[in-house]
Amino acid sequence: MIKISVVIITFNEEKNIARCIDSLRLLADEIVVVDSFSKDCTKRICLEKGVRFIEHLFEGHIQQKNFALSQATYDYVLSLDADEYLSEELHKSILNAKQNWVGHAYRMNRLSSYGGKWIKHGNWYPDQKIRLWDRHMGSWGGENPHDKVILKRGSKVVHLKGDLMHLAYQDSAQTLSKIQQYSSIFARENVSQKSSSILKIIGHTFFSFFKSYFIKIGFRDGFEGLMVAAAEANHVFYKYSKLYEANQRSSIGERIIISRTDNLGDVILTLPMAGYLKSVFPKAQIYFIGKKYTEAVIKQSVYVDHFLDREEILKNPSILSSVHASTILFIYPDNQLAQLAKKIKIPQRVATAHRWFNWFYCNQLVDFSRLLSDLHESQLNFKLLKPFRLNSNLDLAEISTYYGLQAKAMDFSNLLRPKMFNLIIHPKSKGSAREWGLENFAKLIEELPANYFNIFITGLKEEGDLMRKEMPSIFKAVNVTDLTGKLSLSELVSFVSSVDGLLAGSTGVLHLAAALGINSLGLYSPMRPIHPGRWKPIGLHTSFLVLDKNCSDCKRKAECACIKSITVKQVANELTLALNKAETSFEELVPARQA
Repeated sequence: MIKISVVIITFNEEKNIARCIDSLRLLADEIVVVDSFSKDCTKRICLEKGVRFIEHLFEGHIQQKNFALSQATYDYVLSLDADEYLSEELHKSILNAKQNWVGHAYRMNRLSSYGGKWIKHGNWYPDQKIRLWDRHMGSWGGENPHDKVILKRGSKVVHLKGDLMHLAYQDSAQTLSKIQQYSSIFARENVSQKSSSILKIIGHTFFSFFKSYFIKIGFRDGFEGLMVAAAEANHVFYKYSKLYEANQRSSIGERIIISRTDNLGDVILTLPMAGYLKSVFPKAQIYFIGKKYTEAVIKQSVYVDHFLDREEILKNPSILSSVHASTILFIYPDNQLAQLAKKIKIPQRVATAHRWFNWFYCNQLVDFSRLLSDLHESQLNFKLLKPFRLNSNLDLAEISTYYGLQAKAMDFSNLLRPKMFNLIIHPKSKGSAREWGLENFAKLIEELPANYFNIFITGLKEEGDLMRKEMPSIFKAVNVTDLTGKLSLSELVSFVSSVDGLLAGSTGVLHLAAALGINSLGLYSPMRPIHPGRWKPIGLHTSFLVLDKNCSDCKRKAECACIKSITVKQVANELTLALNKAETSFEELVPARQA
């Protein structure tokens, strides 16, 4: 007579494990229970029953059952789940097999219950399982969570009489919970390995129900038969739907290019895309194509792994092909780069459907319009993630957590005043925004108390020359330092991160300060599409001023009456509020301003 080791895996099975163990009386030569650190009374019950109890971290059904198999003392193994037990007839059949072992493995029918009723029709019965075998002839395989014993070729399998009783589901709530659990495991285990499609989801779901309820006459089990057929179809629907979503997500790959080849502010508002992608795909390599002058900022985002210069790529296309990218996201439409991406066969080329050339060169087109949208610019960028079933509707608070900008530390102690509010004023915009006017900035500097505000005026060299020509008084105050044309972009990033606040129109420097967590006050025109709803700074310490008015009067004018109607007093009040909120040693010294 052979000896049999019974192996059982458990997790929180206090309701079932005693019944399972008791059904093995006079049959098992040893019982090994491998438990995934149950939180209930499973361990106590098992020890009281005298089994060998082993705790082992759960890595998957197949892995856990193979580990349990390796713990058996004897070569002939009977494997059960905790919610299974032997019928009297199956018990006798296994005893007979012990006395007269004639094959390499034994198969048995599994009879499952739903709501306390044994289901004898449909897809559930006869549910034939190999559970008794010579472990030298096979082990657990298949796909999680629907594992099965894989035998060596040529193995002889004998069928046993009697049923393996399986207490499956008590009600629809338990059924749906298991369906969600098992379908998620299926999708996770098979992502990028198996295909799914809308037609496959519909077809497999319909056929599963039809087969169980009609072909295998599940209707003979009454209401329970209907529930089982529906549960089977439901499981098929969710496992292929989740696999479809998982495949769509994984198709973005691990080498992702973000292309934003316009201005600094636009680039900064695109950096959260890199952070979000890193949060979803931690192993992904993120490449960012931009203009050369934006490199200093892009490289200071911890979420960007590589910067690529647009002009260098166009001169030497091998730079782009050497990336071996799986996806390129054209946040800013770029005809030349789109042509090149198609030529070098980047698999996923994503762009807006509202540019004609994208129809020729991109294979994932997303239908949205920046011009007509009420969304913020940073939110619009995320629309291009739709083809990958990723979240394309993030709110601004979440987006602001994904900048990842970490400025290089530089010493500006010769400029900064520790007991004053160090404020950058950036009056010009290089024509990218409507401006408040130098005369207003000059009046503001006069209005701000010189003993509280240490002011720096920044801008390009040519902007500084223009300001000195048009409004030289702006630099005359004792608390003002002229930094126009004196800082590289890398130095500017570091300097902005060192000050207490920044005031500007809708420019890249404003968005830089917001991304670095600095108090950022923006001045805006209410005119679409340059209004703050589209371009306001986003971050923890941001605010803006805009005239509460629907206006397009200045659309064809360089001057904007609406932005200039923002008063010096309003701006001064906002800056004083920031001053009073600043966590500095001079906080108590600053009097509250009155509107």
